[in-house]
Amino acid sequence: MKAVKAAHFKSKKPIFKAIFALFMLFFGNFYAEAQEVAAAIDRDSLKIGEQLNYTVNVVTDSTDLVIFPEGQTFAPLEMIESYTIDTTYAQQKMTLIKRYGLTQFDSGSYTIPRQTISIGQSPFYTDSLRVEVNTVVVDTTKQGLYDIKDIINVDKASSNWWVWTLWILGILLLIGAFLFFIIRRSRRKAEAEKKLPPFEQAIVSLHQLDEEYKTPGRTTDQTATKAYYSRLTDIVRHYLDEEVYDRSMESTTGELIERLYQEKESGHIDFSTETIKKLEQVLRTADLTKFARITPESGKSEADRLVVEQVVKETHESIPPPTEEELMRDAAYRDALERRRKRKLILTGVFGVLGILIISAGILIATKGFDYVKDNFLGHPSKELLEGDWIRSEYGFPPITISTPKVLKRTELPLPDEIKGKVEMNAFAYGSYLEDFAIILNNTRVPGDQEIDLQKAVDGSISGMENQGAKNLVVKSEKYTTPEGAEGLKTFGSGEFPVQGKPDTFRTGEYIMLSFTTPGVIQQIIVMHRDDDKYAKEMTDRIINSVELQKTTN
Repeated sequence: MKAVKAAHFKSKKPIFKAIFALFMLFFGNFYAEAQEVAAAIDRDSLKIGEQLNYTVNVVTDSTDLVIFPEGQTFAPLEMIESYTIDTTYAQQKMTLIKRYGLTQFDSGSYTIPRQTISIGQSPFYTDSLRVEVNTVVVDTTKQGLYDIKDIINVDKASSNWWVWTLWILGILLLIGAFLFFIIRRSRRKAEAEKKLPPFEQAIVSLHQLDEEYKTPGRTTDQTATKAYYSRLTDIVRHYLDEEVYDRSMESTTGELIERLYQEKESGHIDFSTETIKKLEQVLRTADLTKFARITPESGKSEADRLVVEQVVKETHESIPPPTEEELMRDAAYRDALERRRKRKLILTGVFGVLGILIISAGILIATKGFDYVKDNFLGHPSKELLEGDWIRSEYGFPPITISTPKVLKRTELPLPDEIKGKVEMNAFAYGSYLEDFAIILNNTRVPGDQEIDLQKAVDGSISGMENQGAKNLVVKSEKYTTPEGAEGLKTFGSGEFPVQGKPDTFRTGEYIMLSFTTPGVIQQIIVMHRDDDKYAKEMTDRIINSVELQKTTN
C-alpha cells in the first residue's frame, strides 16, 4: 500500500532543531506573504430568502494561476449568483476579488464551509463562517389575512427537447421518403412485368395504331407513312418473336419469311401459303417506305394493316394451347419472380434505413461527441442515477444524514475474529467494492466511552479494502469539517479494484472516505467509483457535500 502522510522529524541535536525552526519560520513567513487568501461576508444574519454577499480576496504574484470555487460548494447555503472577478495590479502583485451571492430558505444557524482556492499547484483554504437565517416576523394584528390564491400556471424552464424532436422527425422523414421511393419503384416494376399475353398485346397495339393514324390524309405524308410502317412491322415482328421465332426482331425480311415456311413445313404452325405471301408483301413495302422513301398508293396502308391482323390471328389459332404442365411451370416462375422481388425490396429497405441511421449517428457524433450520443441514446447507469430522484435519509445512531441516489440497505461487513462480539456495527450500503459504484456507511460502537484514534480507524478500513482484493492503493488524508462544524478526517485516493466475477481482472478506481469519531463511536462514509466515470464523480461530490452528523446527547 502506498501512503502519503505527514512526516515528523525528531532530532537529538538541539543545534539542528534550532536551525530547522529558524528556516521554517523564515520560509513560512515568506510564503504567507507571497499568497494571501481571505473570505468575508457582508453580514452574519439575514432573513429567509435574502441575499448574502460572500467575498474572497486573493493577493498573489501576477504570474500565478488562481482557480476559485464553482458550483454549489457553499452548502447548506445556496449559491444564486457568481460575479465576475475584479482584478487589480500593484508592484508585481495581483489582487483578485471574487463575489458570490448566497441565500437560504430555512431559518436556523448555518456554517458556510471553508472554500478551496487553488493558487498555482497549491490549495489554500478560507475559514468557515457562521451565519444566522431569521424568519420574517408577521404581526397578525396589523397584517390582514387573505384567502388562498388559486393555482396559476408556471412556464416550465426551457430545455432542448425540441432539438431532439427535430432530429428524430428529420430522421423519420428521411426513412419515410426512402421507403416510399423504393416501394413505389418496386410496384411500378411489378406492374410492368405483368404485361398482356402476346396475342392480346398485338391486337391492342394495332388498335392504338389505328387511333393515332385515323386522321384523313395522314398516311399520305411520307414521314408519317414511314413511322406508320415501322410501328406496324414492329407489332407483327414482336408477336412472332414471342410465339414463333425468337429472332424475328433482328431477322431480315427474307430470313423471317424463310423461317415461317420452315415452321409450316415442319407442322409446328399451320400457316397458309397465301398468308405468308401477304405478310412478305407487307414487310417489303415497309422496307421500301423506310429505306427507299417510297410512298405507297392510297389505301395500301389500310390493307397492309388488315393483313398484319390476319397474320396475328391465324398464328394465334394455329398455335396449340399450353398444357397444364406448362401453365404450372409458368405460374411457378411468376411466383419465384414475385418472391425475389419482395426479398430484394426488404433487403433494400433494411440496408437503406440502416444507412440513414448510420449517417445520422455520424453527424450527431461529429457535432455532439461520441460520449454524449452514447450516454443519451444507449444510456449510462451512472447518468441515470445522477439524474434520478435522490433520497435524503438518516442511518444508524448517532444518525448520519446523507443524500444518495438509492436507499442504502442494511448489510453485514466482515469483522476480524479478535473484535467479533466486542463491537457493535451498523452498516448500510449500495453496491460493493467489486462494483463500478458503491456507497458504504457504517456506525461502529466500541465498549465504554473511550477516545478513539481516528487515524488507526482509517488504517483499518484501508486494510479491509486490501483484504477484499484492492491493491496499489494511494492514500491521502486531510482534515475535514462538515457544514454544521463536525470535524473529521477525509481520506481519498485511487487504486486497483477487482471486477465482480473476475478475481484476476482489475479496474482503476477512486475512493473518498469521511471518518468521524465521538467517545465510543466511529462513523464512516465511503464512496467508490471508476476513475473514468464523470457522472460518478459528480455523484460523489454531491454525496460528500450532503453529509450531516448529529451529535449524541447524554
